[in-house]
Amino acid sequence: MMAMKEAVRRVVSGGIVCGGISALGRRFRRRDGAMIFYGHRVTDRDEGYLESLRPAWLEDQVAYLARHYEIIPLSTLVRCFEKRTPVPQNSVVLTFDDGFRDNLEHAFPILERYQVPATIFLVTGSVASGQLPWSQRLGYLVEHTDEPSIDDPLVDRPLDLSTSTRRRQAYERIKQPLRGMSRVPREEALERLGRRLKVDPPKDQMLTWDDARLMMSRGIIEFGAHTYSHPLLARIPLAEAEWEMSRSRDDLREHLGIEQPAFCFPGGSYDDELVSQVRALGFRSVFRPHRGVRLNNLETADAFSLSRMGLPNAPRYVLEAETDGPMNFLRQWIRPRRAAGTGSTH
Repeated sequence: MMAMKEAVRRVVSGGIVCGGISALGRRFRRRDGAMIFYGHRVTDRDEGYLESLRPAWLEDQVAYLARHYEIIPLSTLVRCFEKRTPVPQNSVVLTFDDGFRDNLEHAFPILERYQVPATIFLVTGSVASGQLPWSQRLGYLVEHTDEPSIDDPLVDRPLDLSTSTRRRQAYERIKQPLRGMSRVPREEALERLGRRLKVDPPKDQMLTWDDARLMMSRGIIEFGAHTYSHPLLARIPLAEAEWEMSRSRDDLREHLGIEQPAFCFPGGSYDDELVSQVRALGFRSVFRPHRGVRLNNLETADAFSLSRMGLPNAPRYVLEAETDGPMNFLRQWIRPRRAAGTGSTH
């Protein structure tokens, strides 16, 4: 189903771009504010059930955005909200989550080549230890084991690992109870799974503090906080959520000298109380996912209610159709009609 949806998206996007519709959008549409985009891994290899953005695609996308938009640092956008000054028109902010080392190896040279700023939100415990964030570590265990099945207290029955489809199903099944766990029991469960699956996940796929300092020294990369261990904060006790946030803040201060970083909720898991805690802990900004806002300006957002969209893991023309074509409108138009059609048949 996902493959079919992606194929349809690419066909429609290609038609929009080849038909000149996106070019008309660039010419006549006024954009009062900033679009914010995010990515994760930048590599030619998908691993751990996290789809990666191909470096060649990222380069084409960055070239397109640099040609048609003003790409500004996240801190510049936040300063506009703090000082109540207009957000630059036709502007874009780029962000990357987690702090994978391929951000340095593949994304950073592209950003430097085009002199484009970006913010990387670090899982500071992974930076310190080298361990993959827990969900990708789980994915690595399931993908790389030679065991035919897995039996664990996290699940109510043994799970078949004999095919790629069943491995993916097993990953999703095991992931569910882990999503609501605090750091210590989650780490214990992952260690147990690693022993049972006889897999030792790599510890060289995350940025180090030295890497981060190098990137900062070049003047185009900012760093923000993404908690210490990447839990879903709205699913764990508030006291532990506060610890996760404050520990990541303190790590950035200690290792990078950043006093008031931006913050990003892992997995988009948040509530109003957590947003209040982000403010109280001295962070400078935060995203609130799924608000349906594409343009961040003084009328639609503030520093603690920013919205962003994913960079498509697809060729440049898909991004062009999203930013300058009617893809978002078509999506909003189709969904209510599909829901209405579904309702009429039951």
